[in-house]
Amino acid sequence: MTLLDLPLTPLHEVDLTEVPRLQSPAPRRRIEGRVSLSTAVVHPLTAEEAAAGEAEWLGFLTAQAPHSDYLLLSLTCAFRPPANGDPFADAAVGVLLESPGEPADRQPIAWSVSPKKRSHPVERATTVGLTARLAIVESTLEVTPGQGREEVFVVGMGERDSDPEWRVKATSRHPLIGDETFTLIVKAAAGAPVQARLTVAATVKHRRFGLIPYRAELPAALRTIDLRRRPATRPEDPAPASRTGDV
Repeated sequence: MTLLDLPLTPLHEVDLTEVPRLQSPAPRRRIEGRVSLSTAVVHPLTAEEAAAGEAEWLGFLTAQAPHSDYLLLSLTCAFRPPANGDPFADAAVGVLLESPGEPADRQPIAWSVSPKKRSHPVERATTVGLTARLAIVESTLEVTPGQGREEVFVVGMGERDSDPEWRVKATSRHPLIGDETFTLIVKAAAGAPVQARLTVAATVKHRRFGLIPYRAELPAALRTIDLRRRPATRPEDPAPASRTGDV
């Protein structure tokens, strides 16, 4: 397994605006101070990192290097408790991957997403584990003994597609509060430009108005991520560390 240490990037507060509906009042409701989004972390994976110590997979990735690149994209979305008692019912974070100007057969896809399925909140992740074949290591679904059915807190979907997304839902055991880290491995055509466009949405359970859908107003710097742009670093900044070991 390969372990990658990721930098802890700052969180930026974003506003939520009510999604227009026929019965919505004018002006639309607006919520501030409830959601923050981190600056995304982008890490191009070398064949050695991606192979996770498996010689056969390393040979395959090395042979594929002239045709395909693999890049890690990670970001955190923070959900804060309400001041007025109106909780989040659910939320969604979506990513649209694209290579502008490239043909359909050279468009990027999500090779692996994390988390895939989890029943509890976790602390903000700063380390990502990769197994052979670029599967992201993650905690498994935990179900309380005797529980009648699964209460899934977060679900990730969209592997092998260009539009992966995560859906987070408040459960009877866990309110939708805290920091959630979302990570994916992107497979892209070698050398092609790669962009990720983000969307964040949430549903708030208002005591007076019921369930109201909202959409985050993301500034351009957070909404569109250039996966080919290398972050600026100061000379004294250490390079991101990576560690490789056997499972």
